[in-house]
Amino acid sequence: MLKGGQTIGKRCPSLLRRLCTSSPNSFQALKPKPLRPVSTKRHEIREENVTQREGQARATAVQRVKRNELGVQLLSRKLHEQVFKNVSFPSPPESFVNIAREHIKSHGLDPTQGSVLPDVGFDLPALQGPSLLHHFHNIGSDMAQPWLSLAQDFADATLPPLPEQWDIQAGWTKYHYLEDGSSYSEHVEYPAHETMLAFDVETLPNEHSYAIMACAASPNAWYAWISPWLLGQTDDPRQLVSMGDRDIARVVVGHNVSYDRARILEEYDLAPTKTRFLDTMALHVAVKGISSNQRPAWVRHKKSKETEQTQKEEAQETLLEMLAKCDDELQSPQDTQRESELQQLRVELSESLWTSVETDGETDSKRWEDITSANSLADVAKLHCGIQMDKEIRNDFMKLDRAAILAGLTDYLTYCATDVHVTHSVFERVLPAFLHSCPHPVSFAGILTMGSSFLCVNEEWEKYIERAESVYQGMAESVKAKLKLLAEEARRLMRPEGGGEWESDPWLSQLDWTPKVPKKSRGIIPAAVADVEVKPVPKAPSTKAHTSEEPRFITVPTWYAKLRKSPLLSGPIKTRMLPLLLKLEYDGHPLVSSKTESWHYIENDEVKRLPTAVNTKIHTIMSPKHLIPALESGRLTSKDPELATALSLDKDPDLEARVLEYAQRILDEYSTTGKDDPSLSLLDWKLVEIPDDLAYTPPKKHGRAASTKVKAPKYVEVWPKWYWDATAPQKGLPPGTLDITTRSHLAPILLRLSWLGHPLFKSREHGWTFRVPSNGKFTTRSSPLTFYDPADDTLAEMALRGGYVFYKLPHKDGDKANVGNPLSKPFMKFAQDGTLKSPDKTATEALDMNAQCSYWISARDRVLGQMVVWQDDKRTLGVADKPSEDKKWGIILPQMITMGTVTRRAIEKTWLTASNAKKNRVGSELKAMVRAPPGYAIVGADVDSEELWISSCMGDAQFGLHGATALGWMTLEGTKASGTDLHSKTANILGISRDDAKVFNYSRIYGAGMRHAILLLLQSNAGMLPEQAQKLAENLYASTKGKNTHRNDIFGRKFWFGGTESFVFNKLEEIALSDSPETPALGCGVTHALSKKYLPPDFGSDYMPSRINWVVQSSGVDYLHLLIVSMDHLIRRYNLQARFLISVHDELRYLVKEEDKYRVALALQVANLWTRSMFAVKLGMDDLPQSVAFFSAVDIDHVLRKEVDLPCVTPSQPTPISPGESLDILKVLEKTDGGSFLREEKSSSMQGGNMPSTPAAFVQPDCLVHRAPSAAFLQAQSTNDFEEIKYLSGQSSGKIVTGGIGGGSRPERQRRRRAPIGAGGSIDADQEIVRCQDLEHSS
Repeated sequence: MLKGGQTIGKRCPSLLRRLCTSSPNSFQALKPKPLRPVSTKRHEIREENVTQREGQARATAVQRVKRNELGVQLLSRKLHEQVFKNVSFPSPPESFVNIAREHIKSHGLDPTQGSVLPDVGFDLPALQGPSLLHHFHNIGSDMAQPWLSLAQDFADATLPPLPEQWDIQAGWTKYHYLEDGSSYSEHVEYPAHETMLAFDVETLPNEHSYAIMACAASPNAWYAWISPWLLGQTDDPRQLVSMGDRDIARVVVGHNVSYDRARILEEYDLAPTKTRFLDTMALHVAVKGISSNQRPAWVRHKKSKETEQTQKEEAQETLLEMLAKCDDELQSPQDTQRESELQQLRVELSESLWTSVETDGETDSKRWEDITSANSLADVAKLHCGIQMDKEIRNDFMKLDRAAILAGLTDYLTYCATDVHVTHSVFERVLPAFLHSCPHPVSFAGILTMGSSFLCVNEEWEKYIERAESVYQGMAESVKAKLKLLAEEARRLMRPEGGGEWESDPWLSQLDWTPKVPKKSRGIIPAAVADVEVKPVPKAPSTKAHTSEEPRFITVPTWYAKLRKSPLLSGPIKTRMLPLLLKLEYDGHPLVSSKTESWHYIENDEVKRLPTAVNTKIHTIMSPKHLIPALESGRLTSKDPELATALSLDKDPDLEARVLEYAQRILDEYSTTGKDDPSLSLLDWKLVEIPDDLAYTPPKKHGRAASTKVKAPKYVEVWPKWYWDATAPQKGLPPGTLDITTRSHLAPILLRLSWLGHPLFKSREHGWTFRVPSNGKFTTRSSPLTFYDPADDTLAEMALRGGYVFYKLPHKDGDKANVGNPLSKPFMKFAQDGTLKSPDKTATEALDMNAQCSYWISARDRVLGQMVVWQDDKRTLGVADKPSEDKKWGIILPQMITMGTVTRRAIEKTWLTASNAKKNRVGSELKAMVRAPPGYAIVGADVDSEELWISSCMGDAQFGLHGATALGWMTLEGTKASGTDLHSKTANILGISRDDAKVFNYSRIYGAGMRHAILLLLQSNAGMLPEQAQKLAENLYASTKGKNTHRNDIFGRKFWFGGTESFVFNKLEEIALSDSPETPALGCGVTHALSKKYLPPDFGSDYMPSRINWVVQSSGVDYLHLLIVSMDHLIRRYNLQARFLISVHDELRYLVKEEDKYRVALALQVANLWTRSMFAVKLGMDDLPQSVAFFSAVDIDHVLRKEVDLPCVTPSQPTPISPGESLDILKVLEKTDGGSFLREEKSSSMQGGNMPSTPAAFVQPDCLVHRAPSAAFLQAQSTNDFEEIKYLSGQSSGKIVTGGIGGGSRPERQRRRRAPIGAGGSIDADQEIVRCQDLEHSS
């Protein structure tokens, strides 16, 4: 038994009294009568009047509810004695309770204001064992069999050799292999009597989604299946692979096996089969997968290893060549000394070669990068089995047609069979590793059920796709038509009547107004031509556009056109173009310029600079500092050194004319060979048209120019180049079709978009920017931009000499990322608050269209790619309705990877990412297209604040008392109405809405740090400065996580204190940083890549968010698996006509026969009660709060949606969907005769009994391992006073602790450069808020 205050010494008597003395007014507000004497039992019992709801059926109505010492209402006595039988833990010491009370009050919470809930009590199904721990072990083992045994047997089995030849026939062929080495084959209907199979299919995605071939292998034989369509025996490609008898328990193993499952005939039926699917990809991810944060580092390490291996192979080849030469020389006569030298050399070379070969493949260090891999079969096979696979042939299925595949069919069958063989080899390794990492039978049973998901759709599915596509195309065409009008208006400015208005327009002047004469490719037929006499006249260079009634054009390279239209002796022309034009070379090496190195030359593959550069980069090579000394030394040469010198000194009045004459000479001399010259090739030689008055015409010294006759059009239509480019020929469109969409770079310019009143400019280097006068007063958190890309020369000139400053548009990933389209969805909020403006309402319409269609744009291909198998006259799916013209039913098998992340969360690219229906999102009603067939209902529930409760429960476990931490109490008893729930508290600190606060809370619980919060704040408010965001985030984290110290003499670890969540994060980090991290509920281990064992000793806090996230989310997966296995048990035990439909993170849905829908609703409530109680027991608490015991509502519906009353009205779904039925626990009890699973008037406890015994594999866990070691440790986490923390730590350790919060001893940590805010975060505040709203009800 723990003793309260046992570490508190005489030095702090006041502290001792505070820890060990109860508050005199603990529960006055809830005390209608004087309190009874405190019982010595586990919980305080207090009398309360409870209003009994009408229609409670057979629920026990009581007048007194049970509460713990902190005012948290607990399970009724009737439920407690059934769920927690044979479970009793030592009560927490009084000092623990007092610390908890003071901690809760210090954060503005009142333990006396606990909610009053109905004291529900009814007869539960009997536990399958003497306690809840035994119960889950037993039902998990029961639900896992016989598939667990089959899987283990298959992993131990050896496959027969691959067939040496293939029989080409439709359907299945079985290949027997006999002990004497002989073999034979026979045609079979399906792999009969096989209970263990490795399986793989191949498809032709460009043709259809169905399988064209498949291979399978068992310990007994090989099988190959060929589609009749592939062999030309039918024109119907919809051929499914039969596995045979539906009632045979069978394990099918594959890599990404859900893809293969979707091609199996028997899986398309409302009645489930006894086939279960195991995915080697999912098993690999669970034991040796990597988190998304680790992937960049892993990719870099992989490339480094590949480079190292290449270098080693090259070194070995060199050694072999030297050995061969040495041997050749030894063959010829040599003197004794030379022969001795050669013999010695040969020995040394041989030793070096042997050492090199011997160390190949060896890994001395156990770096995490070396014990993980990507998820493809080739990568996984290489990691686990050392198998090198050639997957090049896979590309044939992506490119070739049926005839080509048929021509090489035997090769492709061998490829498919090889994949099957390798998959089994991988399975041999990953299954034992998974069972070792996740030993509880519930974990295995859970993924079996999750791998059998399915969805029902009807004729509305096709109508949904048609409606969504029609609305999207209609809105897009409307915006496109308006953009075309703006483009036409701008184009007309090119004509004489336009008056050149575009030149002074900050938006239109960004476009390329080089005149282009449209011809037939642009839908323009040239007019007739006539002879015109043209007399060349010497002209001064002009930079104004030609305005003659009959303009003429010449074709020149782009660099020449820029030279004629831009100032010659300043800006980018002088700094970037002229050095190339002058063909500058240093020691014979051409000078070149790049964004990263500026001016340099390459010698022996090394970047070198002129001596005058010293240790800096040369941005202006033409400056006298660099050019003159280099020319005088003779090491720098030029095509025209005199001109180069004159340009550098800039004193020649005729310099501009000399440059133009030189450029013309280069053009004449290198017109055909310039692209091959090392210097001139760096210029842009793409041909463009310019008015002939921009061409350089040298003055005539003698005589008059002779007139010439040329063909000139009577009328020439001229287009600006930007318009000419926008009408480029496109397949399927008439010539000259103008194609401008909201994704075009022209759209923001034509719409004249501005940011905070400043025009937008497109930069190749920085994406979309906005321009601000340099002399204006403008405050921003962004840094001014500089331009190095030659394509941004105009912007660079404006920044250098035009009196302007440019800033990036803000990106959700931070300052390092470029905005590609300011009309995209993330900018909708900025258009609504006036930050992003346009004088044309089309911009608002475009943004609104993008926002409305964003979901459909992103999901369209995935939705269209769904493989739907429809019931027809030839194929029945078990639906009673016969198909007709206006009514039909189909089944979709989701491509579910049961453990797709390192936290073992399932992933699926369409259904698990589908949003809830929103009235302004086209196609967002996707989930509602899943319908219950006639006679069925969809029954399910959402786990309320699942991972938030799990996290808070881990903090409470230190006390052994529910609601003992501020976070725990807010989660259990806080309310939105009183502002005492977590989200309301965070909203108050940050000054934001409660819904917006959810994203901060969930990301913090998942391990995100303060910088993440700063980025979210900056994203949500474009006008907020970093200092403001920093201050708000600091206030938030000081109030929630608290402060921390890394001193290892403070309780021997990094230590959080003073916040509402300090207890939680100390516990999460304790688990994450342990030698063998395990989830508290089911004891599942962390993936190797996040294990302390494989991380460097000085790793410090690297990947800490991923490791904390693993503790929380992997525990959430445990919750889901416990819930699913409980449902499987109840469905089987009471013969409920229900089947697992799908789980979307914290949502669970079943397809249920109408007559059993209320009993399945009851089963969900019981399963949730068992699951929550399991978490409580494993965390050392022998009771459960009433507020989390049951789902707040179980939904009984006819469609799949978040809540039964959502009408699912969207732009593509104008008709509301009728509501379903939502039942809380009292209504469920009313519908089920007081909680009976029987159809007759009997108590459900009469059915079934305990399992006779507990399997030998059960091991009694230590459930008190998470209890705090002392009151001092708890008090230190609660206080804000670091002096008190030092004292408490010293009392615990027996050592004197001195110094400040950052002083004293602390562990060595690898120093890392601090990344800029938002670098690579890929965080979208809007998406995060929507995700969190989906995670938790808004109630």
